[in-house]
Amino acid sequence: MNWDYSLFDAVQLMIPIFCFFLTFAVVIIYLFLYGNFQKRIYSTGFLFSLTAMFFVLFESLVIICGWLGLYESGRIFHFVGQMTASYFMYTILLFSSALMDRDNLFSRIVQKIAYIGLGVAVVLTIVSLIKPALFISLTQAGEYGYLTPGNFARGKEGILLSLRDLFMGFCILVLIFMSIISLVINRVDVKTILIASGNFFATFSAIDDLVFFHFGRNFYLNNFRYSRLSVGLSLMSFVIMIAILTDYIMTQNQLVLTHDVLQSTHNRLKLSEQKYRRLAEGADQAVFSLSSDYRFISYNKKARFYFHLSKDGVNASLPDILGNAGGRETKGVSRQIILEQLRNLSRDMKSVRFHSIMNDLRTGEPEELEFHIDYFETDDGEVEYICRAERMKANRLIRCIEQEKLQLSLENYIIAIDDVTTRLTSALNKYMDSGSALMIKMGLQEIIINAIEHGNLNITFEEKSRALNENRYLDFIRERQMDSRYKDRMVRINYVLNKDAVQYMVTDEGRGFDFNATMRMVDSSVEQDFLPHGRGINMSRVLFDKVKYNSKGNQVLLVKKFEK
Repeated sequence: MNWDYSLFDAVQLMIPIFCFFLTFAVVIIYLFLYGNFQKRIYSTGFLFSLTAMFFVLFESLVIICGWLGLYESGRIFHFVGQMTASYFMYTILLFSSALMDRDNLFSRIVQKIAYIGLGVAVVLTIVSLIKPALFISLTQAGEYGYLTPGNFARGKEGILLSLRDLFMGFCILVLIFMSIISLVINRVDVKTILIASGNFFATFSAIDDLVFFHFGRNFYLNNFRYSRLSVGLSLMSFVIMIAILTDYIMTQNQLVLTHDVLQSTHNRLKLSEQKYRRLAEGADQAVFSLSSDYRFISYNKKARFYFHLSKDGVNASLPDILGNAGGRETKGVSRQIILEQLRNLSRDMKSVRFHSIMNDLRTGEPEELEFHIDYFETDDGEVEYICRAERMKANRLIRCIEQEKLQLSLENYIIAIDDVTTRLTSALNKYMDSGSALMIKMGLQEIIINAIEHGNLNITFEEKSRALNENRYLDFIRERQMDSRYKDRMVRINYVLNKDAVQYMVTDEGRGFDFNATMRMVDSSVEQDFLPHGRGINMSRVLFDKVKYNSKGNQVLLVKKFEK
């Protein structure tokens, strides 16, 4: 081996070797990024840099073989290296389409061109393996008069290489166009400028090498021969990697900042939740939330007490729990009325207030609760209900009432009975304990329900039982309310209160019934709670001192005397 060559010759040998290690490092970084983030830009960058690395590797081996005089081996490496370069028609275009950071018409067109380039490269590979001389001869030396021994091992280039270079020139134009479009679309940010600069490095170096191979001259340093494309591809890989790593580092920093903000927000929310739980647990109200099917999600200690819930959770719904007060028939009606209130809330997406009765956990006696329920919809469309419940509080004005008289006309709306009876019994707490006042309210409700159902709407006990069993009680009521025979009927209530007694006269516009016959049937039954008829009337006889029906049976007078 003769080492008596100039410094330029040594540099020619060192440039591709340096470029190989540079592209090798880029390949490893892309592989790491793709393994961790699975992004298309990293997978296409890996393919491009891998192609560049092998091209630079074979270029290095060609130069080494030329220096060592291994010309046959050098021509094989020249053939394989240029065959590898053919796949730039695919990888460099695929990579450039991914660099645009968005899926648009230009990106899709470049992807299609890239797949055409892949097809051309595959066909070129097959034909060249069959007829190597059409691409690069493995037996004949090149005819370009290379200036340094590093190029002595190159083979004679054929027509297929020229056709490949023609298509490569088209790909280079596409790459330049994509770089310009990327600069325009991304508004000339640092990342885009670096990527475009890398593309221009590779483009210029490819053009310079193509000019030399076909015309025997370079644009610059014409007497200093080295693979411009090796340098250009290495610089392109390096610069684009710098751009991507810069973007990656900035993204990671932003993620760290976002994580810190989220962590701080999480800590504040956790602290707020702890404060809310302490406030809710210590509240004198029952505070709880319900799912869209009215089942308990969360609740405080007072709610557990009112609704007899366990700490481990409960599967029952609020309508089921509240509907358990009263007799069998009243349970079904109560549940249907509560469901109607909640359905109205879901439809109107506003707040609702209503009263309901629960049995006291300690005494077993009925206790009236006032409910306030708000509709709440989360950002992801989940519906919840935020609820409060507390014992009914006596109005201060009630203590000032000495006597009171009202006349009411009530349409056939079951859902309105609670509001009416709450108003008509609110003053009773001045003259009796709250438990007795609540029982009077329940008895009055039963009488008004009877007046609407069996009086004005002419509903038989069998029809009502069937509707309750089918969970369509209120729908059935609405059908009767719209019936032309019943829709204009009213229930009229005369209410009188003084210091001695309270009386209610309830009159409906129905056909009436035989009160005495019904009472004889009730009195003769051993198990009165299981009678299909007369439970409301029987309840009123127990609660009131006087229950008197008119002869037709569509008007009843209820009187309750106050103890002195």
